Amino acid sequence: MRRLRIAAVAIVVAVLGALAPSAPALAAGTPSTRSFFVTVPDAPGSGTTIRLDATLYTPAVTPAPAVLLAHGFGQTKADLAPEARRLQGEGYVVLAYTARGFGSSGGLIGLDSLDGEVPDARAMVDVLATDHAVERRSGSPVVGVVGGSYGGALALMLGATDPRIVTVVAAITWNDLADALAPPSAGTAGSATTRRDFKVGWASRLFGAGIAGATTGCGRFTPAFCDLYHRLVTGGTATPADLALLARSSPSSVLSRMKAPTLLLQGIQDRLFGLDQADANERQLVAAGAPVQVGWFDGGHDGGGTAGTDGEIDRWLAAHLRTASPVSSRFAFAVPASATAFGESRTAARYPGLRGTGSIAVRLHGGAQTVVNPPGGLPASVTGIPGLGTGTSVGRTASSLLAAANPPAEAAAFASATLTSPAVLAGAATVRLRVEPAAVGTVVLYVQLSARTGDAVRALPGGVAPVRVDLPASGGEVTVTLPATVWRFTPGDQVVLTVRTSDSQFLGSPTPASDRIALDGPISLPSVAVVAAKPTAGLPTTGVLIGIGAALLVAVLLLVLAALLGRRTGPAPEVAEEGPPLELAGLVKRFRGGFLAVDDVGFTVQRGQVLGLLGENGAGKTTTLRMVAGLLRPDAGTLSAFGAPLGPGSPVLDRIGCFIEGPGFLTHLSGRRNLELYWAATGRPLRDAHLEEVLRVADLGAAIHKRVAGYSQGMRQRLGIAQAMLGLPDLLVLDEPTNGLDPPQITALRGVLHRYAAAGRTVVVSSHLLGEVERTCSHVVVMSHGRLVAAGPVATIAGEADELVIGATDAAAAVAAALAAGVASAAPAGEGSVRVVPGGVPTEAVVAALVGAGVGVTSVGRGRHLEEAFLELIGATEPSA
Repeated sequence: MRRLRIAAVAIVVAVLGALAPSAPALAAGTPSTRSFFVTVPDAPGSGTTIRLDATLYTPAVTPAPAVLLAHGFGQTKADLAPEARRLQGEGYVVLAYTARGFGSSGGLIGLDSLDGEVPDARAMVDVLATDHAVERRSGSPVVGVVGGSYGGALALMLGATDPRIVTVVAAITWNDLADALAPPSAGTAGSATTRRDFKVGWASRLFGAGIAGATTGCGRFTPAFCDLYHRLVTGGTATPADLALLARSSPSSVLSRMKAPTLLLQGIQDRLFGLDQADANERQLVAAGAPVQVGWFDGGHDGGGTAGTDGEIDRWLAAHLRTASPVSSRFAFAVPASATAFGESRTAARYPGLRGTGSIAVRLHGGAQTVVNPPGGLPASVTGIPGLGTGTSVGRTASSLLAAANPPAEAAAFASATLTSPAVLAGAATVRLRVEPAAVGTVVLYVQLSARTGDAVRALPGGVAPVRVDLPASGGEVTVTLPATVWRFTPGDQVVLTVRTSDSQFLGSPTPASDRIALDGPISLPSVAVVAAKPTAGLPTTGVLIGIGAALLVAVLLLVLAALLGRRTGPAPEVAEEGPPLELAGLVKRFRGGFLAVDDVGFTVQRGQVLGLLGENGAGKTTTLRMVAGLLRPDAGTLSAFGAPLGPGSPVLDRIGCFIEGPGFLTHLSGRRNLELYWAATGRPLRDAHLEEVLRVADLGAAIHKRVAGYSQGMRQRLGIAQAMLGLPDLLVLDEPTNGLDPPQITALRGVLHRYAAAGRTVVVSSHLLGEVERTCSHVVVMSHGRLVAAGPVATIAGEADELVIGATDAAAAVAAALAAGVASAAPAGEGSVRVVPGGVPTEAVVAALVGAGVGVTSVGRGRHLEEAFLELIGATEPSA
């Protein structure tokens, strides 16, 4: 009965999640919401006013501390409503408003100007200061300010200019707007003159947001900012007046006055406001004597926004609005997920800046190379799209497609040897280049760091380093500081440095040029000594999670299994690990009408293996996996996992995660909510789900918070894989996991499965993509017409790993010459080719022997592939009667 009650609760949770109203019923002390307009001066000394649209959220219990929310560029107070309601529910008075120039608020956009937006924010503090619901201490209102991006800079500038602000939270924002939008050269060459480069991609996107729906070319920008944009986008140089204008919209101009404790959260996936901007803010705050804490998270303008930072913000507000806690010196930073499985959260004793606490020198290879800039700088190389970075699957797909079309003559590439030990880059890497221009003048280059894993190359977050430096014709050494970022290189990876003459995200140079580029020493990767790291290779127990049918049907299935078959829904039992992760023997399954779906199938999967289950449609693969998952009982034979009997209701199922026959979800709920409800149905604590880690595998970015109804097939597929990985099970079973995934996503999944098995776990995958199985799996099992026809290592099934197919003008003479050279075997392989097993004879020696015998060699390639072996195996199998 206890199992029945537990599973029934799981169903109630799922049903309530589907039917719960969006707001609680009205009752005494119900929180209230009030909208109004606040009148403020249009400009200092103008004598005119504008109105700003605001909403006040009051909690049930007052007086309470207050939070002023500032929105991002192009947004309004409506975009702040979810966060405002959440903080209201936490017991804060919240004031959200629409900045001037946006939505229903009047005025023109001054980009957080000290002459406009900052006084407006002080007027909002005045509103809170006169509201009786706001807590007061020593006669002053208790007010904190929270903002991201555009709102983050405003939060910093308000905190520095209004002593009533008790604490500040600023995320993914800038320090110096001139340096952010028109960064100075990232390369220096002694005393040579360095210049700025304009981020035309991002600037154009922001300008476009400010003129949306406008009837004039300047939209709702102030004339001064409109003129500045037009001058820079047409190739002009920022004047001293322009720089002064940008300074009045920069926290750098006022942070020396800050005293309030400040939390700086900066995203790693951000080519607009990089980690260098947060670093500059931190240095100025420390100099001002303001308590400050810095965190780097896996988000930003290029992917994820500020998603996932709510918990850190809530803890900060509670510590500094409700109490006056000291500011910790700790520094937490994220290590993004990649083809190397999950991401990671690391903690250092203190913030080390962009140089880290140490460094790793990596030698790159590649001789001097010549790169050219075509007339007009077109076509420009594409390294990314503003707002769509490689931190998202869509961004990686777009970037890989666009990068394939980049002109090769515009780039020089240098790569390390394959790494034999792991290395975590945390900060701004530096490298010295030797640059020899064809003529005296300004050298314009764009330097980018990437990681190569097998045949996949992924640009590191943070973007490219623009280099604009004047050099003599004899050239010179240029020290390049790359954008600060975080990345984990694993054994088998290569560090790749690419130097280009153009980049579509920058203004670039229209002048034709030819430069010779060489390296002058190793690249230096800063590292950070950590005191703690969130584990990603733990071995917690987990329940079987199956993407079959709707989520509610899955909850019903849990009920049936719990009530009738004894399926556990509580904590997993201790299970001895004396046996292999999976062992099948003599498995038989018949369906109605006597159809024999599985006929005497048996194989063993060892720890650390990635095993591919292959077979044509109807071969019995899915039926076999359903028996492994405990969804079907075999008619004969035995199954065991980790030495324990395996079947419906078996306790050992708690150590297996399954994804079978496609995902099914409550489509009106978000992806994240679906995963939370599903895990709740297992009866285990949410902390054991490792939810944040598997969400990185899903790689859905901000879409994880959106309704599943709007997901594409590939997005649902990735969410289903994440569902199977909840709790990081010891044995992971995936049925056709690559359905609906694009090539970059398939490559990323390949890396996830490799690392998952390398951590001591085991993976079983069924797939029709034989080439992908060959790259992903260490072992394969081939089924046909319900029978097992082959099992073993991929190399054994596919044939000789070193077998060659050589195109030859005379096959008979080629066979004779190869045998004379001492190869193990040689035979004709069809018209114009021979199949050779070298048997220890180097490939080049085989080719030389053929050429020496007067045989023309037209091609040399690897011999048998898994696909060829598979077709031979299933072709030799007849259906059973």
